Amino acid sequence: MHKYQFPIESDRLFYRHLEPQDKTSWQAFFVDNPYLHFVGIKNPKSPEEEAEIWYERQTKRYGETGVGILAAIEKETNRLIGNVGLIWREEVMGKSVYEIGYSVLPKEWRKGYATEMAKTFSAYFESHQIDKRVISIIHIDNIGSQSVALNNGMTRGSQFEFLESPCYLYFKDY
Repeated sequence: MHKYQFPIESDRLFYRHLEPQDKTSWQAFFVDNPYLHFVGIKNPKSPEEEAEIWYERQTKRYGETGVGILAAIEKETNRLIGNVGLIWREEVMGKSVYEIGYSVLPKEWRKGYATEMAKTFSAYFESHQIDKRVISIIHIDNIGSQSVALNNGMTRGSQFEFLESPCYLYFKDY
């Protein structure tokens, strides 16, 4: 397994493990967001509860696999913009593989952050020679994330069910 090697940064952002204080900022992701089903949330709880669940899931991943979703912090303002990172997936279409996952706070959409984050983690993945393939699992209706994956040099593969949703498997070989 791989354990993150810090610092990790891009033009506008730096990346670090999620910290308890991030939960308050991350609550905004769960408010008036019509796309929560794209990240597997079909019956959302309160924003406070969802942010806590998200945080706990990632910190568990850090301990179990060395990777997980990180906080994406804007350098200029020190504000949380989104989350991005590598996720170790035990079973995706019969294989264990690393995924690049990313989410951006709704008020920061359409500013190029998702592409910046995804490209940074693709480059990180390659420079650390983590594996020969990385994937992104994207809901078939999530056109924005599909564009990000294509801009990140990924290829769209098969459609399959993931978290009870129809998704495409995007991949990049190294």
